[in-house]
Amino acid sequence: MANIVTIRGAQVDADDPCALWQALYAFKLAVLAGERVEEIEVRSPVTTRRSRFGASSMSDLEAELDRLQASCEAKSGRRRRYAIRGTYRPY
Repeated sequence: MANIVTIRGAQVDADDPCALWQALYAFKLAVLAGERVEEIEVRSPVTTRRSRFGASSMSDLEAELDRLQASCEAKSGRRRRYAIRGTYRPY
């Protein structure tokens, strides 16, 4: 039986790493474009304070995309190219 999840309104089979990777990549692009920005406003008699923040962790999303891409390539029989690459992620 298929394990169906909804990501940005699209029904995706959670057992298919290729379909899940595509849906999460579309979500990542939406986050980068600013579509997932939340705004909170706190008012008092003296001041008004407004805060904006993103509702997702980009490092967790990147790690999941890397894992899904490796699973998709293994499933389709393609071999992943290994090259030296580096990323900077502040903690």
